[in-house]
Amino acid sequence: MKHIDSNAFELEFLNFVNHYVKDVGGKGPKRAEVRVAGDTLIYFLRGILTEREKELIKNPEGRRLVTETRRMFLDLNKENRMAAFQSFLDCEVIENYESWDFDNDSAVAVLVLNNKLF
Repeated sequence: MKHIDSNAFELEFLNFVNHYVKDVGGKGPKRAEVRVAGDTLIYFLRGILTEREKELIKNPEGRRLVTETRRMFLDLNKENRMAAFQSFLDCEVIENYESWDFDNDSAVAVLVLNNKLF
């Protein structure tokens, strides 16, 4: 693993995630946090919704549309996203889980890797 110092890794990883999300999605998160536990990496994104999405989620149909659109985008982009993460991490992502909490304007992702980061 090319990342040895955990503090330096966290900063590098958060910069990578912020830029990736902004480049691919058009808007980056306002805040991000990362936790590493052996071969598992968990990152939290806060401030993920656009102003348009904030308005849409105020009613059930709009919430459904935002959820479906985001899910479809993640599915369509999964291969590229996983390749980018694996390249950055210099290891294989063997499991990936992603979820949103629109009421808290946040998201979480869990990456299980084929080896420990530190």
